[in-house]
Amino acid sequence: MSTGFTKDLNLFKVNATVWSYVGLDDHEINDIELSYEINGKYCRYVGFKELYEKLYGNDTFKKFESDIREEFAEAYYANTPYKLKTK
Repeated sequence: MSTGFTKDLNLFKVNATVWSYVGLDDHEINDIELSYEINGKYCRYVGFKELYEKLYGNDTFKKFESDIREEFAEAYYANTPYKLKTK
């Protein structure tokens, strides 16, 4: 199952597709695919990473991606209709 999210960071947008598994006893995220847009046009991953690090410094992209993935995971769990019942 997939769910889409977008975060507008003014200079660019980050789009996420959250892939999840929903079973009877568990519910987990399998993957979060990210894509990037500038001025409404999709960017290649390598080009966006290079631009990001030129703007914000060397080795900053990895932390940015980790933080944004965590944010999308939290948004997914907050908004999913597939809540596990507590006993």
